Amino acid sequence: MLPHPSRSLVPLAAFLGILAGFATAAEADEDALKKAVTFYASFDEAVKADFGGGDVTLFTGVRPEPGKPKPPPIKGFEGKAFGVSKKGIAGGCLEATDHLPNNGRLFFPAKGNLAYKKGGWGGAMSMWINFDPDTMLKGKFCDPVQITQKGANNGGLWFDFNDAKPRDMRHGAFPAVKEGEKPLAESDPKAPMVRVPKVGFKSGDWHHIVLSWKNFDTGKPDAVSQFWVDGKLIGEVKDRAIAMDWDIDQVGIFTAISYIGLLDEFALFNRPLTAEEIAVLHQKPGTLQPLKKADAGGKKEAEIAKLLEQAPTGNPPPAPKFPCYSQAARQYQEDYAKWRGVPVEFTNSLGMTFVLIPPGTFLMGTPDSEAGRSKEYDETQHAVTLTQPFYLAKHETTVAQFRKFVEATKYETDVEKKGGGNAHDEKAVWQHRPGTQWRKPGFAGPFELKDEHPIVHVSWTDSKNFCKWLSESFSREPKASAPAYDLPTEAQWEYACRAGNAKRYTWGNDEDDTGKVINCGDQTLKKVQAEWPRTVMPMDDGHAFLAPVGSYRTNAFGLHDMLGNVWEFCADRYRMFTKEAVTDPVGTDQKRGYAVRGGGWSNVAADVRNGSRNADPPHFGHSNLGFRVALVLPAGKR
Repeated sequence: MLPHPSRSLVPLAAFLGILAGFATAAEADEDALKKAVTFYASFDEAVKADFGGGDVTLFTGVRPEPGKPKPPPIKGFEGKAFGVSKKGIAGGCLEATDHLPNNGRLFFPAKGNLAYKKGGWGGAMSMWINFDPDTMLKGKFCDPVQITQKGANNGGLWFDFNDAKPRDMRHGAFPAVKEGEKPLAESDPKAPMVRVPKVGFKSGDWHHIVLSWKNFDTGKPDAVSQFWVDGKLIGEVKDRAIAMDWDIDQVGIFTAISYIGLLDEFALFNRPLTAEEIAVLHQKPGTLQPLKKADAGGKKEAEIAKLLEQAPTGNPPPAPKFPCYSQAARQYQEDYAKWRGVPVEFTNSLGMTFVLIPPGTFLMGTPDSEAGRSKEYDETQHAVTLTQPFYLAKHETTVAQFRKFVEATKYETDVEKKGGGNAHDEKAVWQHRPGTQWRKPGFAGPFELKDEHPIVHVSWTDSKNFCKWLSESFSREPKASAPAYDLPTEAQWEYACRAGNAKRYTWGNDEDDTGKVINCGDQTLKKVQAEWPRTVMPMDDGHAFLAPVGSYRTNAFGLHDMLGNVWEFCADRYRMFTKEAVTDPVGTDQKRGYAVRGGGWSNVAADVRNGSRNADPPHFGHSNLGFRVALVLPAGKR
């Protein structure tokens, strides 16, 4: 998004819509309302959307440096400025605590999520906000939402808070201007805007905002864009020709620009909303939450599974030669998904988000010269080809997800059966600790286990049983030949972790000094456990023990915590590598345990490399070991 040029307030006397009465929620057809939704973000569990016709992942748009070309958008976002809070109007919500570095702006891609159509279109946007614009904002202007290709005055639909003291709230519906023409300044009384002077919102109070528009891009002066606040029509932009004239591939649904506060229940619709429908959204904030379950449930899983079963036609997009840049890996992932007719990401009935990993060839293991290379566990570098795509969970399996499995099946873990698992003390002595288990991990320092933490103290057997339960929860007829949930093989795990990267870590060859990419042994751990004897990375990652999943940047495929946080079980056993090229390898050595990868919160730098390996018995669990789920084709189809 570009900055708003020459913004200044032209005050109006008061809310224009005070005389508009409240509609009754009972008069609206809630089913029809839900069917009109094209995009929905509950922010209950993750900083992403739950439902959409396009990509539901947030991207970061970065402004170019002077004299340099505009950099491509980055999938995901840096830092900890945005997270999920439990203080929502209906469950969780998005909490923004700071600005993104380098003036980054979050956006959802509009393609597929916004019902834009040249020749005439309409729609609506609904969201809840909770903040004090006069005391909490750090910038001059704040846009909770702006839908645009280039900027508000070059075709944009938005509401914002300006730089007045106290601040005004405004809604704008600015048409695109022809090349060489100058757009209306926002200070111009004729600008297509609704202004609410000195809005006076306070932190702790939720307010419902709706933009509802029609007759855009018709070529006629009949466009209307309404601004609703807390169920009241405040004002309209009308009797104008409003044409956005966008390239929808370049349009962003920019969200929480310079916003500090809470934001919840963000939705877009494929038509204008009636007063009665707006009343429903205002009076019943959780009205759209069934969309989470409907979209993420068995029907969508079944459709994806069916598509993966089918033999594709035509030639697949070429895989980039290994190693490759992150952007090339991401582009291949997107191109392959489009060719195969499947989404890059989907969310299942348990709220687990999965990312498509396309097939390809890579170098597994590490070169002899790699710093920290293990002598105990074989890392002989060799070419591996994976012939089939698979989906891998974006995050490690969480406490909340595992609890649902336990509650549904009355399952008792291997660690519970043994009376406890292994854990470290304050001097890193690692041994059996009676009473420790997934509900009580037994860390040697202050720690509050939360639902969003990765599950630990689970064995390979427990992990497989979780996957079996998840597969059986499909809302479809079971088929032996159909894709099913399982653990990834060790080769699948390393291929997904590297995402085209041949270096020591997902971010490069050097140890981290930012604290933004990994949770492992670091200065935070030293602060909590002063007698910790192991060497640590130089950064402060903010977590001495487990970190909530998704706390750090993704790799090029969009996966969080492939390195660090907890070790992850793989489906197959540890195997000795050779220098010979192999295809779809699976470790079967009955004398060795099952492969575990990635390292965890207590590990030194050498143990959290892309190529580090370990192995554990099938019934063993400890406080630094969990798992990640994959949706894979059966062994015969690999």
